[in-house]
Amino acid sequence: MNMHQDDSAVQDPYRGVSLVLLAAAILGMTAAFVGGIKLTNPAMLASGITLGLAASILAGILKVQAARTNPPQSEDAALAADTVSAAAFDEGSEEAARAPVESAVKSHRRSPLLPPIKREALRLWRWIEKFKINLRAVTAFAWSTAIVILLMHRAKAQAPPLRWVVIAFLFSIVATGLAVVAARYLENIDPVLFPESVGLCRGARVTGWILVVTALSVVLQWAKLNSIVQALYFAILIANAATCYGLLRTKRLKKTDRKIFSLDFALLSVLGRRPNILASALDAAEQQLGIDLRSTWALTIVRRTLEPLLICLCLVGWLSTSLTVVGVDEQGLVERLGVPQAGRPLAPGLHLHGPWPIDRVFQVPMARILDVQVGHEGEEAEGPENVLWAVEHAPNEYTLVLGNGRDLITVDADVQYQIVDAHAWRYNCQNSEDALRAIAYRAVMRSTVNLTLTEAVSQNISVLTAKMRAMVQKDADDMGLGVHILAYTVGGMHPPVPVAPAYEAVVSAQLAAGTAAINAQAFRNRTVPAAQSEVIAGENSARAEGAQALALAAGQAWSFRALESQYRAAPGEYFFRRRLETLEKDLHGHPYTVLDNRFMRDGGQVWQTH
Repeated sequence: MNMHQDDSAVQDPYRGVSLVLLAAAILGMTAAFVGGIKLTNPAMLASGITLGLAASILAGILKVQAARTNPPQSEDAALAADTVSAAAFDEGSEEAARAPVESAVKSHRRSPLLPPIKREALRLWRWIEKFKINLRAVTAFAWSTAIVILLMHRAKAQAPPLRWVVIAFLFSIVATGLAVVAARYLENIDPVLFPESVGLCRGARVTGWILVVTALSVVLQWAKLNSIVQALYFAILIANAATCYGLLRTKRLKKTDRKIFSLDFALLSVLGRRPNILASALDAAEQQLGIDLRSTWALTIVRRTLEPLLICLCLVGWLSTSLTVVGVDEQGLVERLGVPQAGRPLAPGLHLHGPWPIDRVFQVPMARILDVQVGHEGEEAEGPENVLWAVEHAPNEYTLVLGNGRDLITVDADVQYQIVDAHAWRYNCQNSEDALRAIAYRAVMRSTVNLTLTEAVSQNISVLTAKMRAMVQKDADDMGLGVHILAYTVGGMHPPVPVAPAYEAVVSAQLAAGTAAINAQAFRNRTVPAAQSEVIAGENSARAEGAQALALAAGQAWSFRALESQYRAAPGEYFFRRRLETLEKDLHGHPYTVLDNRFMRDGGQVWQTH
């Protein structure tokens, strides 16, 4: 080998095939998981694991192809690449793997043109070899864990809507067609150029059969044959478990064959040798036993008796339609060539009648409490019910028009009933359940049509439900439906959910207006009495002051008149007395000395000093 061989070696012509198959497997795995969760179909989830295993195996093949077509820059690095490609999905000894990887890393470190991503990839592989991680075992363990989780959390299959059934069925058929095309293409590839083509061809055939089983499970689930769906589900899981076991038990390759990803799985060898899965199983048996089973006397006898046996089986299957088991809570009604048979209905138990299509038996639940939803259709979400009216409780909620046509209301109600006359329930009306639902809606309209939204939501629920139950019972009796209405339960009456923000804004505005009116009335109640009391107090105070002033004025007037009479009687004495009173008033509280006028007359003198 050239020690300085160019790093851009010739690419593997089938590397693109592996990439396309890997992309298809990843897309199919994603679609299968999403569809399985959406439809609660366990078989589709199991097929998602199958496609995930295929994607993991294709990733390993791509790694091996890269090792074959991109040799390193030295002989030691080439040996390391061989070892790395084998260690990626196979076990290897420390002497055969760890040392060459270190040599390859050192060789690449010396190359300044080595892409950073490739350098980091080599470091990752060195770390993997350091801890002796077997990626085959990791892949098998991861998908085995997924199988265990799927077994532990098995959801009960439910009948999905027809549109989802059609979509899932078409997806499975298209995926099956792609698997068939891939198998035919890989079958014509020379194993020398693409050593993994034989194993991939077998894997594509097995995957195609699993996708056929998945499409069949979708149809059976829609037909409510859940027991068969469970059987197909377990069959796919067994195939996945066998593939995981094959990843773990594949024999270790020789040192010279480390550039080949081994797909020698027992499952692929038994079921994928030929497009016909039965012929493939016979070929595997012939290889193990060493004899030609197609020429044995047992197969000759089977071929001779196959047609009579199939005819007998079909005849027995047709005659088995003349047996019907009526449940303990049911009664059976027999129609012969489309004509109802007179007499009492079939009681619970096993009954013999004419085979299909001569006789048909319709089972009517008599001892069960049935219900009709009013106001919405569809299954409500699992878990505790959300009691907020602004949240939809079912996929389809209907809106009713009230009163003057400007108000809308949504009703969440159920009518519980029991069938008491199977013949009347089956034949007096073409579709009795729809007729009962229409009667229930009519009762709601009669009870709310003349009301406003506020009046409707503020009604007494007990009285309202009793009234509507009586209406429904009367109308059902008039139509002869043969049912007894047990209860009319109203879970809620509220405005439509889409107008919840607007309605809440209106209610908030009304509450704010009411609050403002109450606050204004309270302010008036506080202010008006206070003002009235102030007015009365001021008036009383003014009256008191007026009376006091008037009394004072009257008193002063009488006093003045008394003084006037005194003055008129003796003016001299009056002035003398007034002078003395004035002096007494002014001198009160002050020290003073009184000098008689006779003091000056008799020669006395008064000196004033400061």
